[in-house]
Amino acid sequence: MRTTIITGGASGIGRAITDALRADGHQTIVVDLAAPTAEDIADLYIRADLSTPEGISTIVEALHGREIHNLVHCAAMGQWSSFRDTARDVWERILRTNLEGAIAITQAVVPLMPQDSRIVLFASGTVFKGPKNMFAYVASKAGVIGFARCLADELGDDNITVNVVSPGITATPMITDISHTEDANIAGRSIKRRAYPEDIVGPVKFLLSPDAAFVTGQTLCVDGGSVKH
Repeated sequence: MRTTIITGGASGIGRAITDALRADGHQTIVVDLAAPTAEDIADLYIRADLSTPEGISTIVEALHGREIHNLVHCAAMGQWSSFRDTARDVWERILRTNLEGAIAITQAVVPLMPQDSRIVLFASGTVFKGPKNMFAYVASKAGVIGFARCLADELGDDNITVNVVSPGITATPMITDISHTEDANIAGRSIKRRAYPEDIVGPVKFLLSPDAAFVTGQTLCVDGGSVKH
């Protein structure tokens, strides 16, 4: 049985991944800022803010003595405001959560990983498009891609793979503020339909599988062909 941590596993893409991996026999550990919505959402639920040192300490304490085979880091914050109108404390919070949080949770988990483990981080198709009013979010997700590339080299001697999944706009609570852009986004896809969290599950499962043992440092866009990268 492989033990898999899913951050942001209480809802959206993270919840879909958690449900699918539990069905496949993984022991699942969800890390989320929100309270659990059900008692059986995961084998272990850690409520913590991974953007803070205190939150990371809570996670480390809860994981003490465990061996972790997979990390799927989905947790993130959105940002939909112009560069001129976004206060410093807002964009700092986005960077702290999305980029520093990714580095911090990975640094906490890697010492618990044996050889042949898997790390899947999440970026966004917006990194390749650069849309307006998303500068902090896009900058944070571009940083995740750079971090993953460097980490892949550092962990390669232990056969620990590090890859990134970059979804397009997906039907989750995070897109509420930009739902008015979804029709235009769909029109720009090769596969012209709405994206659902379940569309992201298969690619993540592949990157966690033995079939992806020789795939590392890569970014996979899962967006119906909106970004051809």
